[in-house]
Amino acid sequence: MKTLLIAENNSDFAYVVEWHFQQKGMRVFTAASGKKALELYHTHSPNIVLLDISLDDDIDGKEVARRIRAKDKYTPILFMSGESKSPADVVEGFDIGCNFFLKKPVTIEEIEAHINTLQNTKSSQLVYKISGVIFNTENRTLSFDGKTEYLTEKETKVLQILADYLNNVVELQTILDNVWNGELSEESLRNNISSLRKKLASANLNIKTIKNKGYMLNDAG
Repeated sequence: MKTLLIAENNSDFAYVVEWHFQQKGMRVFTAASGKKALELYHTHSPNIVLLDISLDDDIDGKEVARRIRAKDKYTPILFMSGESKSPADVVEGFDIGCNFFLKKPVTIEEIEAHINTLQNTKSSQLVYKISGVIFNTENRTLSFDGKTEYLTEKETKVLQILADYLNNVVELQTILDNVWNGELSEESLRNNISSLRKKLASANLNIKTIKNKGYMLNDAG
């Protein structure tokens, strides 16, 4: 199950979008302020973010995107703005790192078309370099200190999700949804995490269990 975060201060419009994508089988979280949007982002690790530029506090959509992009280069971000926004806003949006820019009024069908295109772009990175460790998702290997550890397919997918959100919590359900399509038990995930921890033990990388939330890959040991 994919997760969508909507940051939109028009409650009626937000409700319509939320309802539509829930009917499509997505988990949807909504925020009217930048502060709440960032809280939901860090809590739920969405697969795609839909941001209006104008929000209800001093953290606008562009600032939300900047803070997301400071730690996460891959989660697709779709910007929306009113007709009053200038071409400079569009340019700035792409400079920040948004994937597409929609001008309101916009139909739900148009939003859906772009989300369908963007939602599968997550986790496209092949090689990660984290604290001296080279994680190759194509070869399923961890290389560090002249050593190589080999990963299973599932271990690779789990570690890739955690690496995409390095030093941030990833919900347990998010991992299950993205690696096993939500069909596997938590015990199976715990077994994969345990195996990964053993392989990462001497690489100064640690997978932390965050009680009642999920897991976090930490590069501080």
